[in-house]
Amino acid sequence: MRKITFMAGLATIGLAAMSFIAPKLSTDTNFEGVITYSVTVDNPQYAAMMQGSSMKIYLKGEKEKSVSDMGMMKITSYSDHTSTDKPIVIEEMGGNKYQVKRDDAKDDDKAPDFKYVDGTKEIAGYTCHKAQITSVDAQGQSITSDIYYADGIISGPVKSGEFKGLKGFPLEFTIRRSGMGILMSATNVKKQSVSDDTFIAPKGYKLMTQEEIFQDAQKNMGGGN
Repeated sequence: MRKITFMAGLATIGLAAMSFIAPKLSTDTNFEGVITYSVTVDNPQYAAMMQGSSMKIYLKGEKEKSVSDMGMMKITSYSDHTSTDKPIVIEEMGGNKYQVKRDDAKDDDKAPDFKYVDGTKEIAGYTCHKAQITSVDAQGQSITSDIYYADGIISGPVKSGEFKGLKGFPLEFTIRRSGMGILMSATNVKKQSVSDDTFIAPKGYKLMTQEEIFQDAQKNMGGGN
């Protein structure tokens, strides 16, 4: 049961981490390539289970693919900003493959409030500027997190998602969900040719809501109640 609860937390964090990957790149951007992030957990109870986790973002024009590999599960998102369709999100855990059925009623595209503060940091070869974002956790507590963003990767601010309105592309940030904080920090920003096939979502995954996915995973893993 604890494993399922932890995986539910991972999925929440993974989806939140990838939700900023919706910057809707302008057609005049010249970036094509792959951005790799390391993943560090501030909860020692789960640090070993998350060891070696990473996130990769593939960008090409208006297309994006993000892969969050957290060991026990993998979450992949496919987006095409020339389309009005929602991103396709698939999850793999315990040998099972799912496509997340999105609930449009729960989508919140409200821009958060950013505070731009003094401070820079060199991350993956980019001089990043510091910003802060304040959010409210499930217990109603206010949490302020630092973000370091880079110019020159996307054209203009992030257009939607977790960091809508941020002036540049976030290369280091912390996502806090389910009592855990996960630091995502870019280790490599590589300009390279990316095949169009990279952005085609596979077929044949079980279409379920996130709640149904964990009920199914719990049953398949013999988790009982």
